[in-house]
Amino acid sequence: MASNKRADNWVDGLRGIAALTVVTYHLCSCFANWLNSPAIEENGSVSLFQYPFLRLIVGGRMAVALFFLITGYVNSFSTRKHIRNGDASFALLNLSKNTFTRTGRLVAPTNAALLMGWVVCQLHGYRLAALTDSFWIRVGAVPPGPTFGSAVGGLLQNLTLFWHGGVGIYDHTYWTIPFFVKGSMLVYLTLLGTTLTQPRYTKLIIVFLYLFAWSGGQALMELNIYAGMLLAELNADYGSRATSVLSRPISALMIFFGLFLASFPEEHAEWMPWSNAVNSVARLLVPSGGEINRYVISVGTAFIAFGAFFSRDARRLLSLPVMNFLGRISFPIYLIHNTLIRTILSWLIYRDSAMKEGFHPVDDKGNPKYLERGGVFTFVIVIPMFYAILIYASYMWTIYVDPPCARAVSWLSRKAFGEDDGTGLTKEEICKGTLKT
Repeated sequence: MASNKRADNWVDGLRGIAALTVVTYHLCSCFANWLNSPAIEENGSVSLFQYPFLRLIVGGRMAVALFFLITGYVNSFSTRKHIRNGDASFALLNLSKNTFTRTGRLVAPTNAALLMGWVVCQLHGYRLAALTDSFWIRVGAVPPGPTFGSAVGGLLQNLTLFWHGGVGIYDHTYWTIPFFVKGSMLVYLTLLGTTLTQPRYTKLIIVFLYLFAWSGGQALMELNIYAGMLLAELNADYGSRATSVLSRPISALMIFFGLFLASFPEEHAEWMPWSNAVNSVARLLVPSGGEINRYVISVGTAFIAFGAFFSRDARRLLSLPVMNFLGRISFPIYLIHNTLIRTILSWLIYRDSAMKEGFHPVDDKGNPKYLERGGVFTFVIVIPMFYAILIYASYMWTIYVDPPCARAVSWLSRKAFGEDDGTGLTKEEICKGTLKT
């Protein structure tokens, strides 16, 4: 498939890595949640993937932070570029349109995925998942509505109230998506307020907002949004020259340090010397009540992104066709991976137990019990199959689901903005012509 080259396609590589990291994190949460700690137990042994760097396979929080950072970067990239080129009027028009279209292109596919999850649920697609010995799989395996009316009511609630509270009935991993919408609005508001400020003061304002968010305990969204916006400012300053600003060792050290911080465990940081040392320093810097894990990982994610921005080698790696491809299917991966975990993967892992004990498993005393997962050989065969199915299904999503969603949003955008006034010119073209004259 042809590569969709863009000036910032290295960001697609980061986005693809983040999406796959979310999947591995959720798989480990299903079957090896002890990896969230830096050791098997207190004063106990350490498995291979509990060491720094290697434990990034459970770097789900790093992936979420990276998604927010990319949101801040991408959503401000185009507008800031037009502002720096002196096209302030066009930049404001572009900002207004992006506020509408980017939000629609986030909401429409998400609602399509919510609808798909609802259909699977009503067809008893999560029945086996509800019987597994994995708590993470069971908690998301909601039963179908007892009546058609209640099922439709649940769907309507999922398509509306979900966007307020972020609690998805049919997929509990969607809790971050309303925050992405809010984060985008934060970007647009900041861009609007800094449209006419001088570049140096724009950066100072963003740094101030970052520190203000830090003091307020906003480590989930705001810290990463403002870090991404600052990265967009640096891109406007340096452009393609960024890779020659810092030496190769310095940019590599930034990435290395960021990966180390992003390895900070989600639970029991005090169990290992390296994580306890980071935890002790973080306690001095994180405001009271702040979630230390998210602060440390957000800072580490910023170092990774800024290091990649200044590194020619990292950009080259992140711009490889396979990375670019993963970036383009990253949102479908995020949207459908949990549904596939609770259906196809659950069946493949628990097939033997389900075929042996049926859908009403009981122990020797006749008490209900959970289905048992397959052995090591089962996982060796099934996990690669799952990833292949996930990537293929995500690619199909970009062919059959994303385009209709994009067309619907584009149609609404044309209607809302009245782009075609009969002259055959869009408002952007008219605005550009006015600026040039």
